[in-house]
This record gives sequence, C-alpha cells and structure tokens, in this order.
Amino acid sequence: MRYSSLLLTASIAVFLNACSTAELAVDLAKKYQRQQDEQTVLAPSIPADKNLQANARYKVGDPYQIEGKWYYPERDLTYDKTGIGSWYGDEFAGKPTANGEIFDPNIVSAAHKTLPMPSVVRVTNLDNGKSLVVRINDRGPFVAGRIIDLSREAARLIGYKDKGIARVRVQILPEETLRLEKLGKAGQFPLLNEGDDAPKPQVTAAKQPSVRLTARTTRSTATRQASGQSSVELLTQARKGLVLQTEPVATQIWVQIGAFHSETNAQNMLEKMKSLSEGRISEGQKDGKRLYRVQLGPAQTVQSADALLRRALQQGYNGANIIVD
Repeated sequence: MRYSSLLLTASIAVFLNACSTAELAVDLAKKYQRQQDEQTVLAPSIPADKNLQANARYKVGDPYQIEGKWYYPERDLTYDKTGIGSWYGDEFAGKPTANGEIFDPNIVSAAHKTLPMPSVVRVTNLDNGKSLVVRINDRGPFVAGRIIDLSREAARLIGYKDKGIARVRVQILPEETLRLEKLGKAGQFPLLNEGDDAPKPQVTAAKQPSVRLTARTTRSTATRQASGQSSVELLTQARKGLVLQTEPVATQIWVQIGAFHSETNAQNMLEKMKSLSEGRISEGQKDGKRLYRVQLGPAQTVQSADALLRRALQQGYNGANIIVD
C-alpha cells in the first residue's frame, strides 16, 4: 500500500475540519490516496499524539463523497458480500478512527465504507479458508474494488498480510452487531480499555490448507464457536487469535456493472458492455424479488479486474464493483 505525502494528508484534514460532514475529517485524510497494487509497502511509522484521547461513539453517519463517489452508510443486518480485502497498519497507529476510537494495528479491527461503527462481521479469506470475527470501527478503504480494510493483525491472522490483498467474504453477524449497537448507544465500549493487557495470539503448529498465500501468516486453527456466545466473547476470542478453518473456495473474479429486475434490461446492458469485455448475467434474489446481475469477466487476476473496473468507472458506471463468485 502506498500513501500520499503527509503534506497532502494535512491539507485535506485542515479543509475537512471546516466541513459540516465530520465523518470525512478522519476518513479521507487516512485512506484517500491508497494505490491499487498487490504489494504491501509501509510508509515510515508516524508518531502518535500521546495527548490524544479516545472519544468512542456509536455511529452510522451521513452520506459522504470522496473523489466524486458517494457512499451511503446504513444499518444493514443482512450484509453478505464478496470482494477484495486489503489492510492498513503502522502509518495510522495511535490516530483516531472514524468513530472516535484510537487505531491500533496490533488489535483485530476493520474499516468499512458503510456499515455502522461498531458492527461485528465475519471475514473469510476464500483463498485459504480462514475466517475471523472482526469489529468495524473505521471507514474505508477508498479504493475502487476493495470491500474491507483489516488491521494488520487481522490480515495476519487470516493469512493475507504479506500479499496485501485476498479474495474475501464479509458477513455481518446481526445478533452480535445489535448487542454492540445497544452498548455503544449507552456509551459502553467493551474491549477498548484492555490495551497492553489484551491477550496476545499464540503461535502453534497449524495444518496447512490446500490453497494458501504464505506459511508465515498462518495461525492455530480453532473449533467452531459454541452457540449463544455474546459479541464481546466472540471478539475476545478473535483477539486471542481464534481462527475458524474451513475449506478454501475456488472462485472467479467478476466486475459487476449493475443489477436489474428486468432480464431484458440486463441483456441490453450486457450487449452494450461487450466493447469492454465478455460477461454473463447472474440470477439472484433480493428482498424476495428476482435480480439479474450484469457481470464482466471472469478476470484472471486482481490486477486485470482492477483495470476492467477502472474502464467501467471511466465510462460512467459508478456503481460498478468487484465481486468473487
């Protein structure tokens, strides 16, 4: 991951302090210029402000705009999507998250463009089958084609820190999310005061999955959590490095242009997009209604999917995104 200069970041932050949409003051300054590449290149660590105090709060937030694209935060308890995951780390250590917490790259957490903060999601690395319960407390990543930004520790636990990205599935855990929502609205944020006393992951021998990214990021596998556990218990287990191991999933990468209730409209759109790429119409349902999704590809690599997505966005298809299926 590469980032813009500190001067640009500071300028953006000063400008946004005057804006009525306070959410962008942290979001844009932190992730505005993240580049779309496969390598993890860390900027020099920036010393944290020792006088900065956490001011955690439950937050959904107003619609906001970055580089001409609008994002619409919402409380979606059915959220279940696939895409490309990335991560962020030392360069933002000790700085405020979008809901007023202090970011610690050594703690399991994540940034998401629209889900409430905090929300609880299960992130599964589809390349190696590892999954982890993660708490969302920040906004991002603001790079086209990226669905979630994990903390460095979270990315390490599910095995994509070294590569920088992975094909992932992000599923909200509704009961756990509602529990943290209730606590957050009451001003209670469990796990935030653990600091250095938080339990650290323990490295043990692990059975390697049939598809993996790198052996250096594997951790001990774990049995499935028992039913009835609270959100706090699940998140505490995640901090201890509890990773659920499932079978890796063979996937293809697609660029989804749009979804239609009319099959005819979907076919017309697919025909129109042939100048960019071959594609398909994938049928599905949402809210009990049939949808016809226009998808271009499959792309052979994330880089080629990124390039295809850029071309679609340049042609005005602002709702285009990357999915894996």
